[in-house]
Amino acid sequence: MQRFLDSFHSIVLLFALSCGAVLAGAGYMKSGSSIPHVSSNGVITNRLPGGDVKGQSENGIFTCRYEIGHVSDEVRELNNFELYGNGNLLYTLPQAPGSDVYISNNGIAAFMDMKTFFKNELTVHFYSSNGQALFSEKFNGASLFGFSPTGNKFAVGTAKQFYVISLPEHRIDSYPTCDQFDISQNEKIIALAERGTVRVYQNGALFQEFKTGFMYPRRIKIAPEGDLLAVIDKRHLKIFDLREGGLATEEELHGKNSYRDLRFANGNIVAGIQHRETRFSKGIARIYDRSGNILEESAATVKKFEHGAWEKETRKSPLNYDEIPWPFFPYDSMRTVWNHYEQHMGGYGSTYSYLHQGLDLITPIAEPVYAVQSGAVKCVLTIGGAIYWRMAISPMESPGYSDGWLYAHLIESTIQFDVGDTVQVHDYLGDIIEWTSTWGHIHFVQIRDSGLVWQYFDNEWGINFNPLLALRPNIDSIPPVIENVFPNSKFAFCTNETSNYLDGDSLYGDIDIIIKVKDYVNDSPWEQPAYKTFYWVNRLPGGENVFPRTLGQALNHTYDFYEGDHFEPYATIIYKRDQYLQPSSWMDEHRDYHHILTNNNGDSLIDLGEKDSAFVTTNYPDGDYRIYAEAQDEYGNSTIDSMDVKFRNGIVGISDEENPVAVQFDLEQNYPNPFNSSTRIYYSVGKPGVISLKVYDVLGREVRVLASGFKKSGNYSAHWDAKDYPSGIYIYRLQTAGFTEARKMLLVE
Repeated sequence: MQRFLDSFHSIVLLFALSCGAVLAGAGYMKSGSSIPHVSSNGVITNRLPGGDVKGQSENGIFTCRYEIGHVSDEVRELNNFELYGNGNLLYTLPQAPGSDVYISNNGIAAFMDMKTFFKNELTVHFYSSNGQALFSEKFNGASLFGFSPTGNKFAVGTAKQFYVISLPEHRIDSYPTCDQFDISQNEKIIALAERGTVRVYQNGALFQEFKTGFMYPRRIKIAPEGDLLAVIDKRHLKIFDLREGGLATEEELHGKNSYRDLRFANGNIVAGIQHRETRFSKGIARIYDRSGNILEESAATVKKFEHGAWEKETRKSPLNYDEIPWPFFPYDSMRTVWNHYEQHMGGYGSTYSYLHQGLDLITPIAEPVYAVQSGAVKCVLTIGGAIYWRMAISPMESPGYSDGWLYAHLIESTIQFDVGDTVQVHDYLGDIIEWTSTWGHIHFVQIRDSGLVWQYFDNEWGINFNPLLALRPNIDSIPPVIENVFPNSKFAFCTNETSNYLDGDSLYGDIDIIIKVKDYVNDSPWEQPAYKTFYWVNRLPGGENVFPRTLGQALNHTYDFYEGDHFEPYATIIYKRDQYLQPSSWMDEHRDYHHILTNNNGDSLIDLGEKDSAFVTTNYPDGDYRIYAEAQDEYGNSTIDSMDVKFRNGIVGISDEENPVAVQFDLEQNYPNPFNSSTRIYYSVGKPGVISLKVYDVLGREVRVLASGFKKSGNYSAHWDAKDYPSGIYIYRLQTAGFTEARKMLLVE
């Protein structure tokens, strides 16, 4: 019978589509029945009353309106927020304390404050139905939310814990983490679904546990009477008896139908079902009685979408990355780049800034998004309300580490796939939310995580590389521009890691060299940073090169997990930030990017120890020099500029012929060894050139850069203060263009 129904509704749907219509009724729909609305992806939703209503409670009694004010990459202002009950205005907030809001069935508003999202933080502000601020709670790595049916409890799930907040008492109870949850009508029962199991708690104590066999549970619901529990995965509906224990009944879908949502209503079970074809998707509400028998079925809500040919051959981009299409139709059409990979994000003055870990693309509101690569869906979740829904797709269905593309800011009721589904390149994924009143945006990046299901903010959500290096086509012929840092100075120079700025005609000691760059990606009006920077130094008047062309930074660094502690310290390695040179805010089309050229040992990696790197002017005799800087974009366009300077250290130059240096390359044993807390390493440079002296742990991981950059021939030493490092064996290595030597040393407590 089940297979007959699935086939029957597919035939009816195709007939309706051929007539250019959306189904108004089919199957077992009964006259006068009240069935919840199901979106084209099978998600049960409330139909908004229309007009400027932005959201409502599940029972439809409470609605809200607001205006979108200032926005950043992940934060919006909600101005003139109004809450209505049965159409009557209850209160107004000139500015709501969050970017999105959940409204309970009793009118409590939970505002989702993402101002410090880059620190993994979400603050939830609770307001009563009359506009009184109740209290606020802060969470780290939250990705699961919802009110209880009465609205007196609010749940927040993280990768480490599941919390239930009792609002009247302001009490927080914690439970093991889960994939899905539900709270009963009387709020005494809490059901938590995870892989293979449902755990049911009553009054805080575990009292039932059921084995579902579901690898990816999609929804779980407790009957209002508290006697039944229903849970779904992609193909199965299982109903458990909470009073007697055990499985009461189960149903299975076939063909191209899948379960997406679940409710109890009027004593029955409502399942949201998605039927998906290559070029359209339909959502159906199916009503089951408590024994699992089908009673009736709703009309189908249908959405058509484009679908292109599957390109099975993977090509390499000019920079040797696997090419991907743009995630929109047509797939060879570039979109407006708003925020760049590792862009300097400011707006906090000189006290805080961070790096943007992805690519923000501006789109029309409700723009369809398409998969750029085939694979398995690893996560579908929100990090703070309706505007933060996202999904990630990896080409590997593996419990180990794998890479995958992240698509963030999708409309939940349009998301076409769930965790465990298989996706082909160019498959329609969902639509882009409204970010401002006139446009939306997608946050797009390749990430790395482990597990069949990827958890958010579990210290594994890594960031791989700059997507502009893989997206094709890339059309841009305009090179970056190097602007004056200060009105009368092309570059800026400061004593290493200070705000002591030096005049170009009087440079001394260890200095940082700073340039100001702006770039545009195709026709985007938003200024971007340079993708790559280089610098080198020639002596005047003859133009002899004394410091070779060296990489400043390439905005393509990998981060092992998406976490705020990375973004802030690394930001000030790449960019200068102080009371004189501050980053711009997100919505400024004109932005200030002050690249530090000298915080690098010359390779394409980034390390916190490189913050101490500098250009050592004492390695050169006093006199006139020309410092060159080059800025490149991802498309091969580049700009070179220069500034003439003077080194003034009191060092008089003597030619090598008159006073040759009789030394050879050498790396001596550190002293003392073993050592407690600190030691000194002596080494010799036999030929002028770029050197690096680094410390590694026994696993080969770099832990400290002790020296880097250009060195003249001579004898040197480096000091390592290891008080913050664990005891054990370390390896230090001296490397130049023609010499490499390594030694071991022992740090003891």
